[in-house]
Amino acid sequence: MRIGAETLAAYVETHPGITPDALADYIGVSVRTVRTYVNQINRTMSGFAAIKLNRKSGYHMEISDPYAYDTWREGVGASSAVQTPKARLMLLLNDLLMRNDWVKLDDLSRFMFVSRGTVSNDLKHAQEFLDGYGLSIETRPHYGIRITGPELSRRICLANVIVDRFNDAMGDIESETNRSLDTLFSRLFKDRQEPDPDANAGDGADAGSDTTLDIVSDCVSRVIREEHFQINTAAYRNLIVHIAVALVRIQEHCYVPMASDQLDQMKGTDEFRVAEKIVAAIEGALGQESLLPEEEIAYISIHLAGKRMMLGDSPKDEGLIITDDVWHVVEEMIECVWKAFRFDFRNDLELHMNLARHIVPLAVRLRYRMNLKNPLIDDIKKRYALAYSMAMEASIVLARKYGAEVSEDEIGYIALAFALALERQKSKIPKKNILVICASGAGSAHLLEYRCRREFADYVDRIFTCDLMGIDNVDFSHIDYVFTTVPINRKLPVPVREVSYFLDDDEVIDMRLVLDSRSKPGKVPPYFKRSLFFPHMTLTSKRKVLDFLLDRACETCSVASNFRELVWKREALVPTSFGNRVATPHPIEAASDETFICVGLLNHPVAWDADDQPVQAVFLLGFSDKKRNGEMPLHEFMSAFASVLVDKEAVDTLLKRQNWETLMALLESALSGEPDGSPGT
Repeated sequence: MRIGAETLAAYVETHPGITPDALADYIGVSVRTVRTYVNQINRTMSGFAAIKLNRKSGYHMEISDPYAYDTWREGVGASSAVQTPKARLMLLLNDLLMRNDWVKLDDLSRFMFVSRGTVSNDLKHAQEFLDGYGLSIETRPHYGIRITGPELSRRICLANVIVDRFNDAMGDIESETNRSLDTLFSRLFKDRQEPDPDANAGDGADAGSDTTLDIVSDCVSRVIREEHFQINTAAYRNLIVHIAVALVRIQEHCYVPMASDQLDQMKGTDEFRVAEKIVAAIEGALGQESLLPEEEIAYISIHLAGKRMMLGDSPKDEGLIITDDVWHVVEEMIECVWKAFRFDFRNDLELHMNLARHIVPLAVRLRYRMNLKNPLIDDIKKRYALAYSMAMEASIVLARKYGAEVSEDEIGYIALAFALALERQKSKIPKKNILVICASGAGSAHLLEYRCRREFADYVDRIFTCDLMGIDNVDFSHIDYVFTTVPINRKLPVPVREVSYFLDDDEVIDMRLVLDSRSKPGKVPPYFKRSLFFPHMTLTSKRKVLDFLLDRACETCSVASNFRELVWKREALVPTSFGNRVATPHPIEAASDETFICVGLLNHPVAWDADDQPVQAVFLLGFSDKKRNGEMPLHEFMSAFASVLVDKEAVDTLLKRQNWETLMALLESALSGEPDGSPGT
């Protein structure tokens, strides 16, 4: 665990005579690191106190000016206390997971510079965290508390806590070097050299404490390079953390048990073979034979299996087997997105393959509660908000299948696959179905049909033909445009264009412009209604806000009888807030006769999820299976709509003005591709 030099002073004061080895064991660092801390603390207390080492009786605190010392303690106590609840929770978990013995609450409160009551409250949150790993906090009178549960779960939990603390302290893990991890783990590994008993308390540097981590890193790096085993940088560093934690636990004689049938199954994998080579390299470098038994090798192979590259980073995907089970999960994910967003990726083979390649290692991480940090998560949520929302929807399938909540880091990786699919759709011209009407019979109609196919092959899917008498028998729900050689003295539900029998050059150009719908019109589709726009709401909770909008939607729109139930069911699975003070609640499947968006703007934000994500703009979405003739394709509108929701300036403007005209101007700007559609003040 990481510990400040100030905390060490408090512990020495309350434990006079503690030996360097005992102190190093307690705080989980090397003896050399303890000496470095003592040297630092003595410099800061110069003139009023000092930590002295007696070779026979251990460390003692000698105080020459009690008043100055008490004043100093009060000052550093306030500055050394872990201020944020999350950071305090991670520190507490780190301490409990690293120890096998009992610890009393009073010791924890002194260690963390907080009250006993604060520690008790933090322990409740710690148990909630541990529940996800199958671990529990055991309490025994006169002994204290300790964590109990499977060793594998303890290690995975401990590694995740360490990585979380490292990320909070260091920022973007992808941009850091192994030197940063060395600094972190110098506090976990004891120096393999014997301490010098004649050394003074403040002398020497912690020069040798990073040796073990360096060896692990070098061995892993060399083997995965030799074996061409593809993992990305963040996954590689996480793997180092897991192996390092395993070595620390083995020093405490704590091993991972594994059933013989599971071990036999792991032995047949490519990951186990690579893990064997990594272990052999580490044992050779440390000069210790049989350091890790087969169960520990299998443990490492599990982590290797969970850290494969995603989205085809490995060109040949060697050794990657996509089972029918994984393929069915992918199909469910894509079907889930279709039901919620009406984006049809069901025939997108590349998306299927990208998701399947990613889910093979992801399934391992979910089963064993292993975290993989995503250094791009903030950028993904901002730049690919629609894809991130789709990934959130699809993650419901994964949570149900593998029995584990999917973290936002993992959702971010899945979002990249959907973002690629959306970009491919943008690059394609959506093909249209057209109806050709001629007065002179089927022959001329088929001739015009042939000319259309030749000129507009990239734009046209199906071409239907008929004469004026046959119009009444046409199902226009499948028609996008009508091209006719004769005037039609009646109104049709789709756009109509008159053309000549043989299509001159100007007509070909005009028709091509009509059929190429990639240029977005600025007109907002009729998904929004003034009667479903509610500004300046003063409701104070998510339930009140969502129930109000559901009431209005059910009164105004033609929705299924279970519409409300489907919306709350969707919220229970994964909350629909995605940052920028915006939430987009919607039913888990299409449940209305028309597509609509009910808007609620609040004067003050409300907490939307377990993390208290603030939401002030709520867009209740209702999707329909029915297509309206001549209406902009829903996926085109949703792409533009999502660009508004993630635009901080746009949302700020909307929440500041809270009027219908501002909303329409922002949407029209997004649909026309203009940089700024905000009305003047």
